[in-house]
Amino acid sequence: MKTKLILFASILFLITSCEYHPGVSEAFAKYRFKKGVTTITVPGWVIALGAKFGDIDEDEREIIESIDKVRVLVVEDHDLNQRINLHKEFHEKINRKNDYEQLMSVNDKNENVTIYGKMDNNIITEMVVLVGGDDNVLVYLRGEIDPKIIDNHIDFSKENFLSLNF
Repeated sequence: MKTKLILFASILFLITSCEYHPGVSEAFAKYRFKKGVTTITVPGWVIALGAKFGDIDEDEREIIESIDKVRVLVVEDHDLNQRINLHKEFHEKINRKNDYEQLMSVNDKNENVTIYGKMDNNIITEMVVLVGGDDNVLVYLRGEIDPKIIDNHIDFSKENFLSLNF
């Protein structure tokens, strides 16, 4: 009986501790083992180590140190890139639960790029970059990212990029 209780508690812990993000998790589950697709997961301690020893300036170090986890899915196979479109396939799934807010969207004739963010008290806790079309890429970031830090490094126009009033 004791063994069954420990087994049940362990399974419950594993299930509740696993991250599931609609669209993001589904894309990784569907494509991570396909030929021509590269997936990379970088845990926070590796990111922090790179920030300490990398040849980067203080502002860049501040951005990197605010990231706890990075997951990247890249479709490198040309034939597979022609058959799929990650943006069309997962855009609605990511938007469905309203967990993420669309921060920026660029639609071109051959490529769509959308950046989503999840905010908590004016801090970005999660970011998703979804690219579909000629290239197919999905990037997931988790951490505590201050939009002002990013805003200082991106100059699209006179308007601030991510300094949003929530």
